[in-house]
Amino acid sequence: GGPKLTTSKMWRRFRNLGFLYAGGMHLWRANAPSCNFAAAASDGDVGGVSEKKSNFPRLLVGTYTQKLGHVDGKGRGLYGFSVDPENGSLTYESMTLAGDNPTWIAEYGDTVYVVEEACGRSGTLTAYSVTSNQEGRLTLTKQNSVSTLGPGTCHADITSDGKYIAVANYGGGRTKSDGTSASIAVYERLPLGNIGQIVASATHIGPGSGANPGRQEDPHAHMVYFARRSNPLDGHSLFVPELGEDAIKQYHLSKDGKLKNSAPVHHIPGSGPRHMALHPTMNFAYVVDELTSTLRVHQYDDSKGKLGPSMQTVTTLPPGFADHIDDSRSTTAAVKFNSSGKQLYVTNRVVGEDGIITVFQTKTDGRVQASSYHSSGGQTPRDFTLVGDSLLLAANQDSDNIVAFKVNPQDGSLQATGAVTHCPSPVALVVKQMK
Repeated sequence: GGPKLTTSKMWRRFRNLGFLYAGGMHLWRANAPSCNFAAAASDGDVGGVSEKKSNFPRLLVGTYTQKLGHVDGKGRGLYGFSVDPENGSLTYESMTLAGDNPTWIAEYGDTVYVVEEACGRSGTLTAYSVTSNQEGRLTLTKQNSVSTLGPGTCHADITSDGKYIAVANYGGGRTKSDGTSASIAVYERLPLGNIGQIVASATHIGPGSGANPGRQEDPHAHMVYFARRSNPLDGHSLFVPELGEDAIKQYHLSKDGKLKNSAPVHHIPGSGPRHMALHPTMNFAYVVDELTSTLRVHQYDDSKGKLGPSMQTVTTLPPGFADHIDDSRSTTAAVKFNSSGKQLYVTNRVVGEDGIITVFQTKTDGRVQASSYHSSGGQTPRDFTLVGDSLLLAANQDSDNIVAFKVNPQDGSLQATGAVTHCPSPVALVVKQMK
């Protein structure tokens, strides 16, 4: 019962070729040929945009621009592409310089907010307006920037009413190496999209759990996530997966911008919570643990704005994975729902191998069951995005590519379209429909 990989012999034979198997599905090779190396690393003249393509969705890509301990960053900034909605092929349109390591993009209306993942100093949060130029190409215009008050800024999120924007600083908190700085910071978002004054911040005191000595000596806020409330007058719930402390920090942001913390929800030592997603219609939250490649399901009380303890824990890796590859070589990255909430997707980064995208089916009681596993078509799938519910684009950081997949409308399983686009060190994807 359930999804299975090929036999051990076939797994050894095919895993280096990008083959994976899901029960009842055929084998396929995700890293198929037909690549589009359309000068993605250049901002030179690439011609105009056809009338047909002017109506295509646009893809904005954040990248690493520096060589760091965990990545050989080759990007130059933020890249813009048009997306063919039929097969996910990308056409390069623009490149915008955006400081060091613009590695996360949040959006609200016609404005995007980009974090600079600076090392050894505080990062920045920058607002850009998104428009098309006279040739129809995606264009970013800087509005303003603010300091994030902490190093290693890795994530940003915006309240549903657009009044506030928060950032997470992976290197923030009270740390042994970098001193004390903000783990999270919250800013006003002004009516025209500019970032306003800071209204609140919090410092995670730590120390980290220490269960994974290389990753958990200090606190490490890895995400800020605003969750819906049953009564909008109650303000906003803000959750922070804390990789270093093995916890989900819980905050309440009042309508007038006051931040108050409550008791965190703990995960097992060494798990390293990274990212989370709230089900679009049911009151359940889904958290990926980076260091143990697990997915945990929590009940969410939208009247109180708080999470309950974990009610289900499942692996994000295929059956038999640990028989052939040390599972410590896998770390989870992104977790996202499709629009219906029937399917949940998780990416797994596997050292020295192509990454794995796991598809889960969600049940009416909030629990999940893995249904298929797919090669991401490259190494280190840091992020992915859905184009409508018909395409999935995966950003493979260490293979310098973005791979397109068709999404099966029944079970959410993936089929590579053959569209593989070169892009240096891609780590954040946002789809915009231009007006």
